[in-house]
Amino acid sequence: MTDARPAGITLSRKLLVLGALPAILMFLVLMGFFTSARLDDARQTLADNGQLLADSLAPALEYPVVSGNTQALEQILSQSLKNSLVDWIRVTDVVGNVIGQVPAPDDTSSGREPARYQTFEAEILQQPLAIGSNEANAWFELDYGFNPRALRVGTITVGVSTQALQARLQDILWTSIAIGTALLVLTVVIIRYFLGNLLAPIHGVSERVDRLIRRQYDRPSVSRKDSSRELIEIGEKLNQLSMHLEALDEGRNQMLAASEAARQRAESANESKSQFLATMSQELRTPLQGVLGTLDRVQGDPLTPCQQDYLNTARQSTEDLLTVINDLLGYAHLGDGSFVLERREFDLRRVIANCTASYRVPAEQQGLSLKLRFFGDWPAPCRVTGDPGRLRQVVACLLDHAIRFTDEGTIDLHAHCQPGAGNRLLLRCTVSDSGPALAADRLGDLLHAFEQRGAPQGHAQGRTGLGLSLVQRLVELMGGHVHLETEPGHPGATFRFELPFEQRVDGDVSP
Repeated sequence: MTDARPAGITLSRKLLVLGALPAILMFLVLMGFFTSARLDDARQTLADNGQLLADSLAPALEYPVVSGNTQALEQILSQSLKNSLVDWIRVTDVVGNVIGQVPAPDDTSSGREPARYQTFEAEILQQPLAIGSNEANAWFELDYGFNPRALRVGTITVGVSTQALQARLQDILWTSIAIGTALLVLTVVIIRYFLGNLLAPIHGVSERVDRLIRRQYDRPSVSRKDSSRELIEIGEKLNQLSMHLEALDEGRNQMLAASEAARQRAESANESKSQFLATMSQELRTPLQGVLGTLDRVQGDPLTPCQQDYLNTARQSTEDLLTVINDLLGYAHLGDGSFVLERREFDLRRVIANCTASYRVPAEQQGLSLKLRFFGDWPAPCRVTGDPGRLRQVVACLLDHAIRFTDEGTIDLHAHCQPGAGNRLLLRCTVSDSGPALAADRLGDLLHAFEQRGAPQGHAQGRTGLGLSLVQRLVELMGGHVHLETEPGHPGATFRFELPFEQRVDGDVSP
């Protein structure tokens, strides 16, 4: 099975971005600044060189221009062009006529020089003759109108191609990018190296936690070399946690072993108890059946009223004892898990009516009125699949409980049938009596084993209290549930249970 990796950015990538982002920003800023500075320097250097060449050639061209020596002019221009980076040099007179130029591109005179060439100009000046006395200068100036200042005799123009400047600029850009990229890669490599050293102990902590989850409580020694103080403390705390978890695990295993042993002993004791109850119940039922048979035979003989009363008391006591034994036997079977429900077809309404009829005489003998009412949508006949014997036992237990704990009044049994989805039927039975009032805090206890309801005046309890508990377990075993209700301050109690059944459309009906 593959491990599920958590989604999201890892810590190493976050730290790498955190460390590399400032370096990238600094690289971009510095590269832009220094590249811009180098580009400005290249432009300024080219401009200074071109202007310097023009300024330097202007004095040298004074004599050839004034004297009209074109050969000397061409020679000076050719040598200057050969020893410089300019593309062409042109000399014009004061009226703009070209008096000399070195070979230039075909379009140097086409009016597109500013687009392809950067030009630099300098004036060619004829310096005045210095005679050495102020009177002489004044003489020339007053009589002949001569100006002792320098006279412009022409202009020298130097053209530098912009392609050379662009090539220089591209060379500067590519050089800056190469150096910056190399520095950036070196920075990232250094950052990853230090990140690896920083995150290695964190990965070790993650592996330690994973081993603790798998209950591997090894405690390696904490390395103090090349580790920060915080990571050393985490390693020591993990060792302490491992020791604590190991102790807890050992205690848990011991507790589980003790609990398992106690559970096995309890199951063994419960099984022995159930076997004992079943055996004793079977052993006691046989002589009790003999006693009941003997009482029936004696009851057929002529008896005095006093003897008949004694005989009825003995028979009632024997039947009560037999009921107790049957409750014990049923409870034992439910406890040991050997109880199995029967599944067969029967008439649901007939079973309830027959069970109620068998308790009508005992109720009348005690001065009680037992009434049975059917509500809801009852099919005719109402054939269902289930365990009729256990349903009869549940109804009988509730009726017997109501008769025993009711001194006077009425006992009502309401049976409500509600069709469900498909062939399902829901039986809702309610048994209400007018016996002693029940406290609200005791409603849940009455459905527990060995808990009894207070008997009315003149009635002895004489039962184990297993009847209602047996009813609850039987109903739950058949897929239903039991409710006990009472109205505070009023006598009587209401027992309600609901059971689901599967309706059968055809087939034989068991009586």
